[in-house]
Amino acid sequence: MARPKKSIPPVKNREIKIRFTEELYDVLTNDALAAHLPRTEYIRQLILDHHPVIKQEVVFDSTEVLEIFRGLGNCRGNLNQIAKHLNQGGEPGEQVRNQVIDCISELYEMRDKLEEIVGEYRGSH
Repeated sequence: MARPKKSIPPVKNREIKIRFTEELYDVLTNDALAAHLPRTEYIRQLILDHHPVIKQEVVFDSTEVLEIFRGLGNCRGNLNQIAKHLNQGGEPGEQVRNQVIDCISELYEMRDKLEEIVGEYRGSH
């Protein structure tokens, strides 16, 4: 039976230069030593074994969704003003209490409406 031929790896003739801080260089060196690999091979293995996660942005071109986001921004502003008033020593009077209750009820309404709209985009009925 014939001996199998030795496979020759492809020649590595492309070069990439990268700069590191001393701290990052030390981390890379220590990790490469722990893996019992030269730095260059360790970097190659990192590149080949790990694939970047590509996040796709979901864009809604619905005026209803944009309206809800604007409303959420308004509620956020109102709640920040109320928190600032209370943090500066303001007394939580009846007016402040009513504003907080109104903001919370608006947030619940917007949440329910947004869940309904997003459910339509996902295909659930």
